[in-house]
Amino acid sequence: MKLIDNHGRVLRDLRVSITPRCNYHCVYCHPLGMEMSDPPGTVTTGDVRHFLRAAANLGMDAVRFTGGEPLVRRELPEMIAAAAATPGVRDVAVTTNGTLFRRRHRELLDAGLRRVNFSLDAVDPGVFRRLTRGGEVAQVWDAIELALELELHPVKLNAVVIGGVNDGEVVRLAQLSVDRPLHVRFIEYMHLNNAPADEYRRQFVSGAETRRRIEERFGALAEVPTDPSSPARVWKVPGGLGTVGFINSVSEPFCSNCTRLRLTSDKKIRPCLLTDLEFDVAPAFEADDPVRALQEALLFVAGKKPRQGSTLPTMRERVMLGIGG
Repeated sequence: MKLIDNHGRVLRDLRVSITPRCNYHCVYCHPLGMEMSDPPGTVTTGDVRHFLRAAANLGMDAVRFTGGEPLVRRELPEMIAAAAATPGVRDVAVTTNGTLFRRRHRELLDAGLRRVNFSLDAVDPGVFRRLTRGGEVAQVWDAIELALELELHPVKLNAVVIGGVNDGEVVRLAQLSVDRPLHVRFIEYMHLNNAPADEYRRQFVSGAETRRRIEERFGALAEVPTDPSSPARVWKVPGGLGTVGFINSVSEPFCSNCTRLRLTSDKKIRPCLLTDLEFDVAPAFEADDPVRALQEALLFVAGKKPRQGSTLPTMRERVMLGIGG
């Protein structure tokens, strides 16, 4: 059985946010002064198990755990194990800032984790510290090196490009894909932090501009064939061991190929990242047959998935930290 929305898109990818907490305060995700905690009713391991069974029954086969920072949740290995044991789920991944990866990697791998995406927005320690408001890039780089040693391929690095903050880092980040089998993804800055609109517009850097800077340094990039439903268009630097990709959500929206739904840590399903539309499914988790109730909820939400989201700078009810990456 397939989960198909009203626009003919087959939905198969889940983003499951398990906490709004994070030990970084990145400028594009975490408005200054905002601190979040796990409220009563935060998704549990049992909830994840029921939700993934319901989703897999409808053909959804890939799950990525996000946050906040998912590794701050003690129960993450149990959730990964639940995902890995769900019939029909073929891909279990985590997006992390890497700070706790060395400490927790063994229990995560034992639970069934096979793939990791790291947030790495700069190579320069000062730039990284400014963007994350205090983070240490050496700690993240240690986690990336460990993932390579463990052969958790593909190891992907996500970099949100912000003008005047880290746009001067794009060549150094692209260089990482030359020297090592790393897959660097340059992500256009989306207005998901409620920054002042004028400030956001000044800081926006298109993917085309980022690519121009990389090609100016390395020469023409060679295109790598990719799944059309993937948000990234992927290329290779001449002689590179890895790849560079561009996720141009703002300048080149890919809504027509979107295959994703998001579950927030407070049990709401969001059919689109770039709208405020979300549906409270907490009662379904408490039903006598939660798997069936959640299947019905997923079918309903799939029917409400909009044709496209809005990338215009506007005040949003929830910022990225609360939605989940």
